[in-house]
Amino acid sequence: MDAKFWVFDGHMHPTSSVYRRGGTLGEPNADPRFTLPLAEKGGLGAAFVNTSIDEFLEANHIAVKEVLRQFDHFYRELARYPDQIAVATDADQIRALRDEDKIAAVLSIEGALAIESDLGVLRMLHRLGLREMNLVHLLGNNIGDVMHSTENGGKGYGLTDFGRELVAEMNRLGIVIDLSHTAEQTVLDVMEVSTQPVTTTHSGVRKLMYSPTLPNWSDEMIRKLAGTNGVICVPFLPMIVDQEYQDKFHRGRPRGSGLVGLDPLVYRGDPSTIYDFIREKRSGGESGRSRMTEERGRSLPALSVHIDHIDYIVQLVGVDHVGISTDWGGYPVNVRGMENAGDYQNVAQALLDRGYSRQDVAKVMGENLLRVFDEVVSTAAN
Repeated sequence: MDAKFWVFDGHMHPTSSVYRRGGTLGEPNADPRFTLPLAEKGGLGAAFVNTSIDEFLEANHIAVKEVLRQFDHFYRELARYPDQIAVATDADQIRALRDEDKIAAVLSIEGALAIESDLGVLRMLHRLGLREMNLVHLLGNNIGDVMHSTENGGKGYGLTDFGRELVAEMNRLGIVIDLSHTAEQTVLDVMEVSTQPVTTTHSGVRKLMYSPTLPNWSDEMIRKLAGTNGVICVPFLPMIVDQEYQDKFHRGRPRGSGLVGLDPLVYRGDPSTIYDFIREKRSGGESGRSRMTEERGRSLPALSVHIDHIDYIVQLVGVDHVGISTDWGGYPVNVRGMENAGDYQNVAQALLDRGYSRQDVAKVMGENLLRVFDEVVSTAAN
């Protein structure tokens, strides 16, 4: 392969990962798949870098505080490495950082419950740099329903009145709407009312991998997304792209809150001990994560399975509406051949091997997502 392709990764958590697990972005940490040297080797040029807010935090009215703590950690991590990575709030800044061979980190949130139903909080987070947010994460909320909904024949209850207000305000501010994890009716409703392109940053093709508990999209949803000029980012997550892996490891009930599962969300203990409770729950989760990494790492599907999803989308709606994402710092393993941030160019080579032109590979690797980001931010009325 000739020169490296520039990469825009649609979904990752490296700063929130080191916030929770320790270490820094510049050296191997508790999730060694992402470090800045590996990212440079792989050609990473930009990424939606997510905070992650659990439903438990919103139910106990500490979600906004947690967002601010993670934003603070985001900025402090970037300040450690000014020659390698910097924040970007529009496409021109991404392009300028590209010219300087630096990674552009776009501040994002997974789970709009982070704003605790307050559009004033959203506006202030936008001032702090927020430029991308998904509406629903692990449970349905007062915005819309989650992908494993049992309502409306599994399509969920749709976009709420507050959800419509939120979509309008995100459009006005120029914050990219991410529909990952979101139930089908809510997805369709958002695309009806949004005045800007939308994305799903980590979803696969339902025809190739189906599960009621995982966020893969129907042909109708993908066509509608393309009609908004949006992008679906296919993640290197084995349970999203491979039916055999999903059936082996992800059958059963939805997991609910990452901290308390399907237990009640409201904390009933002494309020002064809630952070001790959170630390204890996270500690137990990390030990389980280590076991999961070892066990599931022995059953990884090949990169070719991921490329099958890209092929399907390209044949359905064209090459302008597909991108890639990794979820570094989130799910603990990825498909074989895309196992750390040094491996991005393996994807480009796999696409070339399937007959894609260099121009089309460049679109998939990052230019499509940059186009959407540019349109959303540049058409904002804030």
